[in-house]
Amino acid sequence: MLKNRLLLLLLSLVSLSYSQIKNPTVLINARAQKDKILLRWAVNSPLEWQKANKKGYILTRTTVLRDGNVLSNPEKKLLTSKPLLPEPLNSWLDLVQKDNNAAIIAQSIYGESFEVTEAKEGDLSKIVNMADELDQRYTFALYAADMSFESAVKAGWGFIDTDVKKNEVYAYQVSVFETPKVKESSYVIGLKDYSVLPAPTDFIAIPDDKKVLLSWDYETFKRIYTSYKIEKSSDGVNFAPISNTAIVNLNDKEENPSKTMHYVDTLSVNDKIYHYRLYGITSFGEKGEFTKPITVKGVDAIVTSARLIDYNIINSNEVNLEWDYPAASESFIQGYEINLADNDKGPYQVVSKIIPPSERKLNFKENLFPSNYFTISVVGKNNQRLTSQSMLVQPVDSIPPAKPIGLEGVIDSLGTVRLKWKPNIEKDLRGYRILKANNAGEEFVDIYHKSFIANEYKDSVSLKMTNRKVYYRIAAEDMRYNISEPSEILILDKPDKIPPAAPIFKDYDIKDGKIHLKWIRSYSDDVLLHSLRRREKGQEEWQEIKQINDTIQEFTDDRLENKKIYQYAILAKDRSNLWSSLDHSIITVQVVDFTPIKIISFLEGIPDRENKKITLTWDYKKVKDKVTSLSIYKNVKGSPSTLWKELNNNILILEDHNLKVNTEYEYHLIPSLQSNNPAKEEIITVVY
Repeated sequence: MLKNRLLLLLLSLVSLSYSQIKNPTVLINARAQKDKILLRWAVNSPLEWQKANKKGYILTRTTVLRDGNVLSNPEKKLLTSKPLLPEPLNSWLDLVQKDNNAAIIAQSIYGESFEVTEAKEGDLSKIVNMADELDQRYTFALYAADMSFESAVKAGWGFIDTDVKKNEVYAYQVSVFETPKVKESSYVIGLKDYSVLPAPTDFIAIPDDKKVLLSWDYETFKRIYTSYKIEKSSDGVNFAPISNTAIVNLNDKEENPSKTMHYVDTLSVNDKIYHYRLYGITSFGEKGEFTKPITVKGVDAIVTSARLIDYNIINSNEVNLEWDYPAASESFIQGYEINLADNDKGPYQVVSKIIPPSERKLNFKENLFPSNYFTISVVGKNNQRLTSQSMLVQPVDSIPPAKPIGLEGVIDSLGTVRLKWKPNIEKDLRGYRILKANNAGEEFVDIYHKSFIANEYKDSVSLKMTNRKVYYRIAAEDMRYNISEPSEILILDKPDKIPPAAPIFKDYDIKDGKIHLKWIRSYSDDVLLHSLRRREKGQEEWQEIKQINDTIQEFTDDRLENKKIYQYAILAKDRSNLWSSLDHSIITVQVVDFTPIKIISFLEGIPDRENKKITLTWDYKKVKDKVTSLSIYKNVKGSPSTLWKELNNNILILEDHNLKVNTEYEYHLIPSLQSNNPAKEEIITVVY
């Protein structure tokens, strides 16, 4: 039975969800070398992967470019004379002896059962074993194939194409033999895509007590490398891997992708320098460039904490602190940090930069709380911190808070007052006193009767009282009941519940189809604007046609239709958004316009003496008012005209044969409109 490492065990958790794939696909990846192309593929469904191991894979190659030119007839070639299947079990024996990944793949394909062993109680393998055995086979097999390209090729999951040319680009397609249910995939690549594998970046070491945390950039290289190896040296010359297995990132999740990878290595001693370097490994077994070596040595852990022993209060915002720490331990630390909170349980904030190890005193100048709890942390060279018990410091405070600023507020139509102001910054602030007066010069009264703990306050005023304004101030109060100077006075206007006086129309006249309106403005002194509105008689909704913010008192409306009856209203709005009444601010006007409308856009008369006729042609404008008929009057120039023809609206050409030579005729065309509005007469003179 196959024995697997715990590292492989962890990776299985990443892939267990593959068993729920609804649209199975064989996915392909490729990597160009200097003289060959390496290919790898896998089915993304455990069940279909197992079936594919018995069906085999078909690999084709299509040459799509040659010398930079797209081939009009791409050249397709079957690279597998028969479906690629895993090699027989007995052919794996030699490879299994030297490559544990080959053993995993062979067991996943040919083993009667597949179990994870060598796991302690509580290890992740217990969780993995609860999953379906097929998921385990699938997960471990794909991981092992990523770790050993030679084994992947042997399993029928990889291929090396050596029959390639530098001036060509190929499209490789892989599919499962006689299995259309599994979607095929393709990959386009050529030898020109070869590139040297880069060295990982941001490789750093963070020392600790007999161990070191190594980290590097994972996000940049996650599509290049599937695993990494770290090598270690004590002399900077001779390096050796720190583990037999490659390092894999098990924390990279789609919903929470990893940016870095970490590895913790143990050190035998702290006072020795060690050298580390790192390289990546692709899914084709290629090794990338080494990083530049980095050096590190362990740092001793902190075992002794500092102790605050005394303080001296200078004033309400200044205190001298003193502590004790063994001088013999100074060489093992970076220094000290002072922490402060307003209660013993915290949370504590760091309030000092790192203080040198030889120092034992600090003058602290900041805004102090009424009760101040100080602690001191010893900071080790590995950034480890050891923190002391707290010490209580309570300064005497007789200084009131600063005068509050930024007081503002509004009163709504129901008399609700909303006040807000800029918060004070004193650490010992208890709250604010809310002060109010109803008239100028009146004494302010504390309306909350205690400190209000916020910087927004809601009050109410009576709208029935005669005072037009209300006055507010606030004062800040600290924990020692010191009260600040009151803020500047805020004056708020109470809502106006009486609408403005209504404007009225003074006069109007109708001329050339336009209505000219005149009105008298509202005499109320708090009017902000006037609104002129219009509607057709019988309609409910008014439409605003003009908003007046100045002293204009007249308006001409030219967007009208003849013979329609319109109603106009003029309203005033005051500062409280109250509108005047419409009772005496409406007039009704009927538009009567006898100005003829030009309807005929084109008119032409052509004499034809050879055929003894005059041909008239015309056309109408495209207007809203529809033409119903056309009357044509005719006369010899200088004599009265008489009705000659009555035509329908669809006739646009007419011939006149009742003519005398050397006579000048006039034709008068008068359209009739559906609206009965007058239409303009068009006259044309034709000499025959």
